[in-house]
Amino acid sequence: MNRKLTTNSRLVNELFANYISTFTAFCELINNSIQAKAKNIWIEIDYADEMEVTTTIIKKVIIKDDGIGVHVSDVDRKLLDIGTTNKEGGKGIGRFASFQLGKRVTIESIAYSDNEKSFSKVKIPLHFDMFGKNLNVSEIKIDTEEDILKGKGHTPYYKVEIDELYSSIITDKEPRKKIIDKFLKNNINDAIFEKYPLKIFNQDISVFINDVKIKPEDFIVDKPIVNIHDFTDLKGHEHKVVFNYINIKRLDKIKVFLTINNAGIQTIANGFEFDANWLSPKIGGWYIY
Repeated sequence: MNRKLTTNSRLVNELFANYISTFTAFCELINNSIQAKAKNIWIEIDYADEMEVTTTIIKKVIIKDDGIGVHVSDVDRKLLDIGTTNKEGGKGIGRFASFQLGKRVTIESIAYSDNEKSFSKVKIPLHFDMFGKNLNVSEIKIDTEEDILKGKGHTPYYKVEIDELYSSIITDKEPRKKIIDKFLKNNINDAIFEKYPLKIFNQDISVFINDVKIKPEDFIVDKPIVNIHDFTDLKGHEHKVVFNYINIKRLDKIKVFLTINNAGIQTIANGFEFDANWLSPKIGGWYIY
């Protein structure tokens, strides 16, 4: 199938290196999975071997979920029409956060359509070089693989595969495209849990990193504590402010995060931390949202 990528060209520059870091961009893909009603999210990170000659520490990143997926009848509206209001609370550019990590992105999905009464499978290859310097993205043609599947025994999913990660030659000039240390083997589990602690603890989602499930009991002491406080702003308006306190293992600091509602998902907007060693008695490590 030959399709066209359509957009308001003013938004093209927002697609690439728009997020503060590659990890933040990657979490936008996780947010998309959550919004697609996924219960399971599988993340595969292909790390470069220490003896391997390579310009990047990671060769490939894959994120797959068991959400509702995208049917071929919705490909143009949900995947290739950038900057529209087809997703509540956003511009529909989050799915292109992948390009902040790598130059080649492949989207694959199986989905069921109530209107079409069928399952379909679609595979969409995208490459950063498609865009070039021409902001008139509506002229870009994309060759997709699309099939209407027979029968009903199909499991919906949505998968994004990212490779051709940017070399140091590029990231030295564009630091937001650099793979940050949160992606490292020793850090990725903690980084994902820090971003989605309550969803993981409440089993709203299960996250697997290279086939190993992130378990709340590996991070949390007891259960999260919730306090709700009344707050009156300078204009006299009253608000309910929710505080979630999570006692964390293997941490001697208190990390505080301000979260906001981003298209139905509580997203970390800012944060700070301080060393708790001066506190007496010692209270351990905490995440406060």
